[in-house]
Amino acid sequence: MRNRVSHGYDKVDLEIVWKTIQSDLPELHTQLSEMNRDLGR
Repeated sequence: MRNRVSHGYDKVDLEIVWKTIQSDLPELHTQLSEMNRDLGR
């Protein structure tokens, strides 16, 4: 997705971007928070 957003502005499907933000990023945030917590032990 990064490459498409960076270089294909006219080909970005904003609905897909929004769905990614809504569904994938919260899970990624949870996983990164857990990893950060575990590393702090």
